[in-house]
Amino acid sequence: MRRGRFVVVALLLVGCGSDPSASTSGGGGPRGEGGATGSTGPGAGGDGGQGEGGQLQGGGGQGGEPCVDALPVDAEAPASLALTGLYADVAQKTLGPGIGAFAPRFPLWSDAAVKTRWVYLPECGEIDSSDMNDWRLPVGTRLFKEFVVAGKRIETRFIERIGEGPNDFLYATYLWNEAETEATLLLEGLVDAKGTDHDIPAEAACRRCHGSHDKGGGRPSRALGLSAYQLSGSASEVTLASLAAAGKLSHPPPSGGYPAIGADAAEQEALGYLHANCGSCHNATIDGVPQLGMNLWIDVEATTAAETGTFLTAVGVPTTLFMQPGVSLRVAPGDPTASAVWFRMHERGNNAQMPPLGSEVVDAAGVAAIEAWIGGLP
Repeated sequence: MRRGRFVVVALLLVGCGSDPSASTSGGGGPRGEGGATGSTGPGAGGDGGQGEGGQLQGGGGQGGEPCVDALPVDAEAPASLALTGLYADVAQKTLGPGIGAFAPRFPLWSDAAVKTRWVYLPECGEIDSSDMNDWRLPVGTRLFKEFVVAGKRIETRFIERIGEGPNDFLYATYLWNEAETEATLLLEGLVDAKGTDHDIPAEAACRRCHGSHDKGGGRPSRALGLSAYQLSGSASEVTLASLAAAGKLSHPPPSGGYPAIGADAAEQEALGYLHANCGSCHNATIDGVPQLGMNLWIDVEATTAAETGTFLTAVGVPTTLFMQPGVSLRVAPGDPTASAVWFRMHERGNNAQMPPLGSEVVDAAGVAAIEAWIGGLP
């Protein structure tokens, strides 16, 4: 059976519609010299970058032939990275069929780790984008994020949608061997992996950040960086514009996508930083942290900073559960040191730390951006 004709746009894209009852891990066949290859060394492509030319393939049957997805839906997390479909050849880092790189324009701070992200979208459908703030990804979608620390390829994280339910997602991470020729499933997490300061999270921590954890956190889409706002203006392979051009969104976005919110570059950077580093937990969805009523996620409907949840629920708003002498407001206009957001960004290794997971080192550049923004608020 033929794979179907390719859809050529800024990239080649795929859609949805795989059979949720299938359970065999897909690996895909190797690509020839004319195909895409992955990164050729640790971190090639950088944080939010991409390897050499990985592309998502278009699909769909021709002449009445039924559409067939390249990767069947898994019943459980595959035992090795080789079985997830990311690489056709793990040792050579050759990307598998249908894999495309993406990069959120406002990346999450992960202690300066170099991160590369990829997505596989099943061939036979589209993303339900009726809610541009929370896409409903097709069953069979796979997301990957690779971490390189101190020049070492440490882990690759994996999310797969395996059913239509809101919590029908697999979360897993794969630990690379010293030769970087294979990575194996590691669900329980690992402290100081491969002699670095990088901690690999346990499966429960993945759910706490992406959703379905009993303490809250995450968004209904479960794909925090693959979103309309984050892919607008992105310079990566998979962008909002390329998805729309390929007809992979059920509801196309406005021409030009969604501009970064803020009166100037400094405000755009600060609001974007809070969106990426805080908004995945502090948001107004069913999965957001419920106790605080604080929303630091930027909805695409906002056209000015004053319309964002950050201004409506944090700027000039008193702290509630967090109590610290001299810190009275979530964001105190003109006074960073009296702002809980600024204060907690400095904390590590205690209950005041924010974000609470995934970081042991203060992001000096991020703190500086938030400090400058708060200091300039009237």
